[in-house]
Amino acid sequence: MNTLNVAAAQYSLSDVPSEEAFWAGLARKMRKAAENGAELILLPEYMTAHLLSFQPELSHEEACMHLETYTDEYRSFFQRSSRELNVMILGGTHICREGERFVNKASLFFPDGRIEEQNKLHLTPEERIRWPLSEGDKLNIIETEWGRWAILTCYDIEFPELSRIAADQGVVLILCPSYTDTAYGYHRVRYCCQARAIENQLFVALSGIVGSLPEQRPQIDQGYCQAGLFSPCDMPFTASGLIGAGRLNEDEVVLGELDFSLLHENRTNGAVAPFYDRRPALYEKLSDKMTIGEC
Repeated sequence: MNTLNVAAAQYSLSDVPSEEAFWAGLARKMRKAAENGAELILLPEYMTAHLLSFQPELSHEEACMHLETYTDEYRSFFQRSSRELNVMILGGTHICREGERFVNKASLFFPDGRIEEQNKLHLTPEERIRWPLSEGDKLNIIETEWGRWAILTCYDIEFPELSRIAADQGVVLILCPSYTDTAYGYHRVRYCCQARAIENQLFVALSGIVGSLPEQRPQIDQGYCQAGLFSPCDMPFTASGLIGAGRLNEDEVVLGELDFSLLHENRTNGAVAPFYDRRPALYEKLSDKMTIGEC
């Protein structure tokens, strides 16, 4: 299949009165996106951390244990929603237990019941120091009708090695659920999303959290984001490489069409070909310590 309609959410931390209202609000947002033609819905990192707003202030370890209690409901809710709406849904990320550890896991749900999962591979300093989280150690290459996909969660997109490994394995779309609470964090993730799209000649979809909670929570209480769909900055795409973007910090969904035949055209006939014009032998030579010392 050549085209895919993607809905990337700017999810708001607006005040909701109950757990039931949280799930009902998500269901309404996804149903509206599906009615507008979305075939893939992308929700942000720490999606279910919004549920902490119904609890008294918790330590980070207590928060992990509390969020783990929602794991079964999280999976059944998105499996059911994907099947009923007949859309693929990346249900953001959810903190859950894996063996003896907690992980920040993204899950991609398919209408036929299939689930593809990806643990966050790079934890931020805050996640390493304050949260009792463990990093993942595997990159899941996801086979779909539109080609191969990968999920790089927030900080993961800031490491070009990951995207290059994914691209070398045939990935044509990277999904980036994110949570950034400042303009600094958002722009790091945003610009890296665009850089990964340019240097690997593929699509990147970014989703994030916006708004703020009425009461402060140490884990999540405000978000800063402008969701977007990005392509290479070259023909036949726009000069900016922007397929679609939301209004900064507004509660909305960005809907855009990804045309994979245009991606093939770009890789074949683009003005530049950074994915193919690499010089691995040169890079290996330049990275050799002896060679560097001789320069």
